[in-house]
Amino acid sequence: MNLYDYIYVDLEKAISLYSQLTGGVVELREIQSEKGSTADNKRNYDFKVFKHDAGGTTQEKEHDKSTLKPHHALLQELEQELYSSGYLLDLSDIDEGMTLKDGEVRDILKSALCVKCTGRIVIEDYERMKKIGHDFPEIVKLINRSHADTIKETPEYQTIEQQIKELENAHGDRNKKAKAKQQAKALKNQIEELVTSSSAVDMVPQWILDGMKTWIDAFLPNITNIRVYPFEEQIDEHLFGHLDPSNFTVSDSTAFHFTYGSFPTEEFTMLGIITSVPPDEEESFNPLQEFEKEDLEDFESVENAFRGMFRGFDGLEAMVRTCRYPRILVHPVLVYRQTSPNNKIKRTQKAATLI
Repeated sequence: MNLYDYIYVDLEKAISLYSQLTGGVVELREIQSEKGSTADNKRNYDFKVFKHDAGGTTQEKEHDKSTLKPHHALLQELEQELYSSGYLLDLSDIDEGMTLKDGEVRDILKSALCVKCTGRIVIEDYERMKKIGHDFPEIVKLINRSHADTIKETPEYQTIEQQIKELENAHGDRNKKAKAKQQAKALKNQIEELVTSSSAVDMVPQWILDGMKTWIDAFLPNITNIRVYPFEEQIDEHLFGHLDPSNFTVSDSTAFHFTYGSFPTEEFTMLGIITSVPPDEEESFNPLQEFEKEDLEDFESVENAFRGMFRGFDGLEAMVRTCRYPRILVHPVLVYRQTSPNNKIKRTQKAATLI
């Protein structure tokens, strides 16, 4: 039996697909429990509802609701149903040597609902990047301050400092003291320049950090991308899509990146709904072609102007969306790591007793 480490589950989409495939209704079972307590008090007043109970009893109830989600077996059964019903292309099933550039594979992808692939993954959290960019100047200052203090603790630096002190406290006539102070000042400037020039991390210009924030806020707010590379030799061929932060099994972004990293060392599997299979040639469909005629009516001219504004931003959208041949864009439903039993570490009950 294989075990699965699900790091992302779009439960609503999974239940929708499962219900359509099986014809059944998947319910989230809700259990409601009541806790009751009775208090006797001849002088009981409830000021909230202005109720007076001079000689009776009052009963208070607390409602506690808990929700049980479908078992992971439903997710595995969903894969099997999609696969057996002809809605899922598993890239591990395609002929050896075929890749996402093959016309046959792309034709199948255009007609399939879902695709499944396994490989190395990259997680791109733009909100996390924006936060790091905001804190980056202070981080650089901290690193460089630590680096500077380390330099000041070296024997060479302390030797120069001692020379400066000796020159500043030099004895003799006025000319000799003035010359010594000039030498001390020159040494001070030299070691200050040395510390400044040997900074551990270079500061990024603030306009770049501000521009990055503006770009993310305008085009990539709350976007977290996943990219899966099923063919190690074909890095330009990968599947990618947006991960809704609410569907991560580790809800805290910082905890997730600390645990798995933005570039995990292990391979993961993604199952997603295919949303775009970009063609190799330039897009020929033009939604504004209906306005390419003479003597447009006034209402047509206004509509053409407004709709043309959207097309004017297509270039920027394309740069941000990065959906181009030979990549495949999907709506991720499941992302997980699958493992089989390892006989090398498998122990029988008898063997475990002897250890």
